[in-house]
Amino acid sequence: MQITYEGVLQSLFGPAGLLNRDRRSRLLLVSILLFYILPALSEDRAIGRFIILVTFYVALVAAAMELAEKRVLFWSAIPIAAASMVLLGMALFHPTPALLLANGIALALFLFLVSISLFIYLGEPGNSSTASLYLSVSLYFLLGMCWFALYNILNIVQPGSFKENGTPLPLSAPWSTMLYFSLTTLTTLGYGDILAVRPAARMLATFEAAVGVLYVAITISRLVSARQHPPA
Repeated sequence: MQITYEGVLQSLFGPAGLLNRDRRSRLLLVSILLFYILPALSEDRAIGRFIILVTFYVALVAAAMELAEKRVLFWSAIPIAAASMVLLGMALFHPTPALLLANGIALALFLFLVSISLFIYLGEPGNSSTASLYLSVSLYFLLGMCWFALYNILNIVQPGSFKENGTPLPLSAPWSTMLYFSLTTLTTLGYGDILAVRPAARMLATFEAAVGVLYVAITISRLVSARQHPPA
């Protein structure tokens, strides 16, 4: 029996497959939420950092699986995700600016690819309502992770771009700090304890706040439209 890419894809990711869309969407959401929560609880301990690294890897794999049905995007994203995994593992033991910068770039590229793919999927008619719900939430948090990566890049390229209570953030700022800043900006909450102080950082934060507001309006509109116009 001839084994084809489409056959493997259908057996794994098809409606009756082991990793169908509903299961993948749940795995992605859970792994992303853990990625947000765990750094705040355990990043100051060695075992905690290892657990965070494993959770990060799971989140990347879950995100990559969401691209499986789009062959070109999938095979374009896999090398980027693998590079991010390797670079982050190396940076965990040798946190040099070069490794942190390279990892940030790879991570940002990968997350934007996944975000674009999920945004397209949410607008397609006839999709599973359960998967669409999970993925719409996952995409919102993925956007926060995208800007988390961009903020880390900017903080290395332009040290002093961000200040916490008046003190510039270090080059290797804690993940929990950048995730917190990204999520409070995305939701336009903005407590003001962490500030973008340089022009590029301010503009980046402004764009994230705008994306957070527009995402809710556009996504709701796309989901409603998709439910009202089922495929022929």
